[in-house]
Amino acid sequence: MVDVLYRKEVLCPVCSSTFETSKVRLSQRKVEKRDEDFCIYYKGENPIYYEVWVCPECGYAAMEAYFQDIDEWGKDKVRKNISVKWRKRSYGGQRGIDEAINCYKLALYCSRVIEAKASTTASLCLRLAWLYRMQQDPREKEFLKHALNFYMEAFSKERFPIGKMNEITMMYLIGELHRRLGNYEEAVKWFNRVVSHPSRHSNPAIEKMARDQWHLAAQQRKQPDEEIVEG
Repeated sequence: MVDVLYRKEVLCPVCSSTFETSKVRLSQRKVEKRDEDFCIYYKGENPIYYEVWVCPECGYAAMEAYFQDIDEWGKDKVRKNISVKWRKRSYGGQRGIDEAINCYKLALYCSRVIEAKASTTASLCLRLAWLYRMQQDPREKEFLKHALNFYMEAFSKERFPIGKMNEITMMYLIGELHRRLGNYEEAVKWFNRVVSHPSRHSNPAIEKMARDQWHLAAQQRKQPDEEIVEG
């Protein structure tokens, strides 16, 4: 029987120690469904739980995609603000959702300490919102708000592509976050920007999602006090 997880050896850029962390094998990632803000639900082990790497020696934590993206100033900030208070512990084994949330919160704290790019912090906040959604925890909305604010900042200040998102994809995501937070007027405006964007035809999936969510947001705007079933 194939193990769902495998171990990866990582070199910490802050303290230069080597540690192991777990990842879900690509062959074992079975998608069950997706939400309109790109949250993916998996059958079995959830790869989202393992996207944050945490150094057990110094406490530095970041998403895998950004783990090595730290300069000397950032390393010094981690040592002075995190490592001095850190109690050595490992998150390298199998994680449940509560452990995953702890890892993301550690990474979020690190991102604020090192003054990471707004888009990096937004990604962490969005994933925390997803994890709370999976638990049906009302704190989902709190982190959706944070994610929206940081994505808005990234949209105005950072150059595209941002992570894996081009401009039209981020505009769509900002619209969807507005919609989920009940800001229907703003959601409609952002979806309109997507469907009128010159490059919309090169992003047919995003264009379709924007049109679908535009109709939903417009309906919700007219009937704000009624619950509308989402597909």
